[in-house]
Amino acid sequence: MLEAVWWNVRNEGTFSKAEMINHLYEKIVQGFIRYEWLLTYLFGNNPIAEKNFFNDNEGPDHPVRSIRESHFGLGNKLKGDYSSVAHYAQGIQNGIKTGELLNEAEFHGSIRFKKNGKSIDEALKSGVDYIELRMLDLDPTTSVGVMTSTIRFVRMMLTYFMMTPALTESTKMPEFLAEGMYMNENVALENPKSKTQYQAEGQVFLDQLQDFSATIHWGPEYQEVLEMMQNRLDNTNLTPSANLTDHIQNGSLVPYALQIGARYQKRAHRNPNPFKGFADNPEMPVTELKQKLFDKSNQPVEYKE
Repeated sequence: MLEAVWWNVRNEGTFSKAEMINHLYEKIVQGFIRYEWLLTYLFGNNPIAEKNFFNDNEGPDHPVRSIRESHFGLGNKLKGDYSSVAHYAQGIQNGIKTGELLNEAEFHGSIRFKKNGKSIDEALKSGVDYIELRMLDLDPTTSVGVMTSTIRFVRMMLTYFMMTPALTESTKMPEFLAEGMYMNENVALENPKSKTQYQAEGQVFLDQLQDFSATIHWGPEYQEVLEMMQNRLDNTNLTPSANLTDHIQNGSLVPYALQIGARYQKRAHRNPNPFKGFADNPEMPVTELKQKLFDKSNQPVEYKE
């Protein structure tokens, strides 16, 4: 997609290909940071911590939407500067110089700009290769940890942020993103059974996605996802975190985890074409791995009497 965009705009200005790529990634990342709170509301799935995870008098004293997405979760005191790729890279390098980070991998922000096998500084010359979205909790209701509907909604957000104007002026972007982080902290620590304090803002954004969907003619499977997210915004009991709190027993989710884990183990043993990992081929190439994991998923198993 980026190649197609570059082909169409390469003669329209004095910017380089790397600058175009970074600009698009900046818009996408800034959108996700601003609306991270909505993702936490819709997909947060970490309401409690098990006994002895926190020291005494630490951690939340009631179920929340996502401990991991709050300041109690994995993170750094160093906040990422997502106002531009250049500012992000400079912030990482400053963190390393001051000892707040050992290296780039030690930065645990919600999103990371990435450059394949190289320092993020190289992205200023040749462009960002990809981004890591690190704000989603694992979903225990599926064996792979993430629902297809979640992936589709994230894809819709990504496309929307890329194809629409920046959310605010560049001079106002730092404060705009800081407000998004503040909103996410509040939502992460809300009671899972309560409506979010930002429901009105969430409705405005879902309406914008709905209008955008009609413009680019997304298929019915994406419309179903939008309807699912609308239902979650209207009824907080339909959110993953609220559902997970229903399985808490004596302040613990261990019984539920054992139950669901046993279910997935039983299902795996019944798989007629189990994936045996890398036992036979430790150096398995990516193409072969993809074929073994996915290409047979939609093929019917031959029936034998």
